[in-house]
Amino acid sequence: MTRIKSVQAFALSCPTPGGATFAVGRSAKRDMVLVRIETQDGIVGYGEAHHAQTPSTIAAFINDALGPSIVGMDPHGTEAIWDRSYRRYIATHGPGAAAVIGLSGVDLALWDIKGKDLGQPVYKLLGGKRRPIPAYAGGISLGFQPVEDLTAEIERYVTQGYNFMKLRVGDTLEKDLQRVAGVRAAFGDTIVFAADAGTRYRTADVHRIAEICEAGRLAWLEEPFTPDNLPGYRRLRDITSTPLAAGENHFTRHELRALISEQVIQFVQADCCKTGGITEILKIAALAGAWHLQFAPHTSASVLSTAASTHVLSVAPNAFIYEADVSAINAFRDELGSPIEIVDGMISAPEGPGLGIEVDESLIGKYPFIPGASYQ
Repeated sequence: MTRIKSVQAFALSCPTPGGATFAVGRSAKRDMVLVRIETQDGIVGYGEAHHAQTPSTIAAFINDALGPSIVGMDPHGTEAIWDRSYRRYIATHGPGAAAVIGLSGVDLALWDIKGKDLGQPVYKLLGGKRRPIPAYAGGISLGFQPVEDLTAEIERYVTQGYNFMKLRVGDTLEKDLQRVAGVRAAFGDTIVFAADAGTRYRTADVHRIAEICEAGRLAWLEEPFTPDNLPGYRRLRDITSTPLAAGENHFTRHELRALISEQVIQFVQADCCKTGGITEILKIAALAGAWHLQFAPHTSASVLSTAASTHVLSVAPNAFIYEADVSAINAFRDELGSPIEIVDGMISAPEGPGLGIEVDESLIGKYPFIPGASYQ
């Protein structure tokens, strides 16, 4: 039986001059945490942990605490490793969300090892079937800019095969309404639009927020409030016909339990690289399915996150759509491994063993960590 020999995490940064501006700030760089796990018999698995705007902190937690605690364990025992790590670093005396995020990257790398060891892609190990999955234009795109500029950007994505786009709101209510209504007027009903508020709205403005939703005839409004503001979600749900979406900033199924069980949201958007990895996001998707909600995961920076998301979407019966990062610059999407193509707005999971990504480790030296927050 093979055992875990080493666990390493690397904080990486790629500058993004001219990056989009949206609710959480201007995108100044793309950060990620690359996780590398090697077994005693030489199998190497890779995962991604979300940067959390402090990728060096996430990498340090993995290198100094989580990684050493699982050395010598069976890499196939993902449930045992997850439960032990949860009890040791998350349930008590741990660094909170940082521990969940770090565990996410480790869990992805372990699934990569399992697939490589057994010669099977992750979706097959999970009982899924490779199929085309609808994708929408999201990621770091369609930021705060004049309507005419948004229209031109949307037209570029239409030529790439997308007919579902995610707008950015969470600026002023007046500017949000102007942008959303302007884009809807420009395209009529030919394009499906959702919108992401980045948790920046206030409960006191629910009626104005509902006006923005209706003006855009939105497929969903994403993260209108901070994760702890369950009363705000309830109030907005009750006064608008627009479905609500959330989950990217809810860590593990425990934090999502109330939103799901009360059916406050209709789209569950947990992220493989933030909420506890593949092991945990499958439980979240199943919990959402038990309440007849749809699963539309948020996707992080790299091709590893893309691969993990598509494997999970190939398994979950309530899978709805994949979030494609359509930003102009993202080295971790384009250079870390062969990019996963999106053709006519559709994407499929890689067919190679594990996550199916051959990682180019030279990027570790090419894109060293740049101090400072990702969003300025």
